[in-house]
Amino acid sequence: MEKIDSKYFVTVNNKKYFYTLRNLDKKTVFVECEAANIAQEFLKEDVADLLIDLPNLILAEKEYTPGQSEIIRFRLDADDKKAILMKAQKSGYKTVSAFLRNLALGA
Repeated sequence: MEKIDSKYFVTVNNKKYFYTLRNLDKKTVFVECEAANIAQEFLKEDVADLLIDLPNLILAEKEYTPGQSEIIRFRLDADDKKAILMKAQKSGYKTVSAFLRNLALGA
């Protein structure tokens, strides 16, 4: 049996949270959802219950982990913004915020 990832999402509070299902064998599925901090095998018979409870698990994880609440804003011209966006994408970042945070903090 070929192990193919199937990507899906669940909407919680008007935001999409992605999860992946991968068949491992006839009885087990690997479930990964970063927002719920899940990356493990489940019996196929338990996956439906997990997916029903996934929004609650995501909300619980968001409550448990402190978020980023501070904002820094600055102005720049359109050419500079375009250059920053391109560098962030080329460097493999999903967001410009993550790119700039990494540059500033050296993380």
